[in-house]
Amino acid sequence: MQVTTAGILDTGLLFLLVLGALIFVHELGHFLLAKWAGVRVERFSLGFGPALWRRRWGETEYWISTVPLGGYVKMYGESPEEEVGEPGRSFTHQPLWKRILIVAAGPFFNFFFAIFLIAFIYTVGIPVEESVQIGQVLPESAAAEAGLLPGDVVVTVNGHPVTRIRELKRHIVDSEGQALVFQVRRGGEVLSVSVTPQRDPLAGEWRIGVELRPAAVRVERANPLAALGQGVVWTWRITYLTIVGLGEVLSGEIPASESLAGPLGIAREVGRQAHHGWRNVIFFTAGISVSLAILNLLPIPVLDGGHLLFFAIELIKGSPLSSRKRELAQQLGLLILVALMVFAFYNDIVNLLFRR
Repeated sequence: MQVTTAGILDTGLLFLLVLGALIFVHELGHFLLAKWAGVRVERFSLGFGPALWRRRWGETEYWISTVPLGGYVKMYGESPEEEVGEPGRSFTHQPLWKRILIVAAGPFFNFFFAIFLIAFIYTVGIPVEESVQIGQVLPESAAAEAGLLPGDVVVTVNGHPVTRIRELKRHIVDSEGQALVFQVRRGGEVLSVSVTPQRDPLAGEWRIGVELRPAAVRVERANPLAALGQGVVWTWRITYLTIVGLGEVLSGEIPASESLAGPLGIAREVGRQAHHGWRNVIFFTAGISVSLAILNLLPIPVLDGGHLLFFAIELIKGSPLSSRKRELAQQLGLLILVALMVFAFYNDIVNLLFRR
């Protein structure tokens, strides 16, 4: 029980660290662009609600608040109804293009953060498998019947060299139940073993009943410029896949229950990734950073995308929306956001209790 409790605490702390970093980066984008534009930032808060800790530096008060599920930057003159004595330092009185940059900076800092994290990983180095070894062999499995043994190193499958676990898995899954000829290194000998995969009725895939592990691993490192390019490519690909996935959820092709996770689901996945090493946690954090950026760019009032929508309307009609229309739109946006959060929490609980 103590081990389980310790694991839960470790996962919780890691989740708060990941979430805190993502929120900090997002709000830092708003903060820095506001400072650059000459807008006075009155408060920079990680979290919502009453302050657990606060400190004033210069004209800004910095808070760590009670509820850690978000954050905000409070700017002087942020509300059009607010009376201001210094229009030059007021957010509302800034030119439209400056207000757009300030609002858009939060999501785009999340994109930049993902690029930075991936670039860091590639600079430090990515472990690359050089060979695949058979670990545990399940009794009465296809591998056991064929004579594969723990410790066998797979050299080729059907004459194709195999150096990575995913390559070997692909050969097995694509076999359609046809026999595969494994060349394996056992001690000082290279042996040929014919293995006929069996279909797993639960997974619906062809398997041979073994645990696979890397027999040798090398670390591939990239120079910082190449690593930055890898970060850009990776972030672009994940952004594209996330947008496509969102479209499939909205169209009903993918059930929302299988794709929408709340804080509990994210915390659970952080814990799973941590079991596979710190690199996996960073990759996962980068992916969540991209998702957070895209979520905030959705044209839902209350989110950054909603503010950008208001600015687009202002640009087209030549004047801001009336306060009444903005207020109604924000109430609707808040209702949508609360509904999404409730559904995400519900989905987390269902997955935790009834699904693996």
